[in-house]
Amino acid sequence: MKNILNRLKMIPAINRRTAVTKTPRTVIILPLQEILIPLLIILFLFNQLMITRVAMAMGMVSSGGFIASFLGMKTDTFKTIIAPKVNPDGKTTSLVEWPTITDVMANPHSGNALSDAKVVMMATGKPFYAPEDISFDDPVNAQKKWGAFEASIRLPTEQETRFQKLITFLMTCSYCCGGPNNVTMNKNCGCAHAKAVRGFYRYMILNYGDKYSDEQLVGESHRWYALWYPKGMLEDYLLATGNGSALPHESHGGAGSDGMHGLKK
Repeated sequence: MKNILNRLKMIPAINRRTAVTKTPRTVIILPLQEILIPLLIILFLFNQLMITRVAMAMGMVSSGGFIASFLGMKTDTFKTIIAPKVNPDGKTTSLVEWPTITDVMANPHSGNALSDAKVVMMATGKPFYAPEDISFDDPVNAQKKWGAFEASIRLPTEQETRFQKLITFLMTCSYCCGGPNNVTMNKNCGCAHAKAVRGFYRYMILNYGDKYSDEQLVGESHRWYALWYPKGMLEDYLLATGNGSALPHESHGGAGSDGMHGLKK
């Protein structure tokens, strides 16, 4: 009996020696809301970027074009400018988007339509292609220097033919000569700005003719035109973007007697 009791007393001690000590579990609570919301935003932006890249690759959108605006995108620059284009009748113009060579600033939509138009249409700085001290920042000097190239640069026959096409059929003098229904082409204008554009074309055809299209050369020349005739170019931009009241539009070559370029009021 005594042996049995001794054995019973030993049982708790054995259990204590053989018991396994369990480590307390650590429970990690993730802040799902703080993680998921930024992740979803990143995925959405990546998706929008992919949509835009595919659209651009398919020729559906430029970085500052309609689809980009539709998607709610705001880009810093793009390569188009709004300017007149002569209609098939050879007498009137319509406002269209011309491709450019240098970047054009996007509309900042500050709430001041005229101020925004100046950001888009008024170029600044020295473009990479400009020689000597020609710069957007000095319109007077640029006009003089570009104009000098009209007489100093002689082009081979094929390039001369291209030059004549630009000044005879593509580039108008919408803000200088002619009237609402009687547009004057660049070739027929004797003013300093028209001379400067012709010199600009000669220089660009000679040095960059294999890199840029006729349309790009005309579009880029309108960037200089905006410096020499800012009021007319700003009027046209505001008119084309539905803000004509920000700067009263005057007739200067637009289709129709009202100079509205065929746009509906």
